[in-house]
Amino acid sequence: MNNQEDVITEEADNLKAAVDKVAQSMDMTVSNAVGDDGPTTKQVIVRTTDTDHERWKAASQRRGKSMSQFIRDAVNRQTSETLDCQHPTNMRRYYPWAEFCLNCNTRLRG
Repeated sequence: MNNQEDVITEEADNLKAAVDKVAQSMDMTVSNAVGDDGPTTKQVIVRTTDTDHERWKAASQRRGKSMSQFIRDAVNRQTSETLDCQHPTNMRRYYPWAEFCLNCNTRLRG
């Protein structure tokens, strides 16, 4: 029984040494990429399926972007469509103090 414990201890030591070696070669920094609005410092954690994750990863690689940038672009596009008026300018009423969309009744300026 003592011999078996020695083997387990030796295997654990080998595993720890291997993990330590890999950890030393890894880049452990967190990127604060500079986006359009400044450094990207806030995080959002999203739970997803393996299938969705792989598809998003493949799509971001095809576009030549990081997965984070790809997701930011997609969410910002949806946010703009939801929050910003998308109607043509001929549907707007202009005043010296403000601008309104006549279709969605949104105050666009002022």
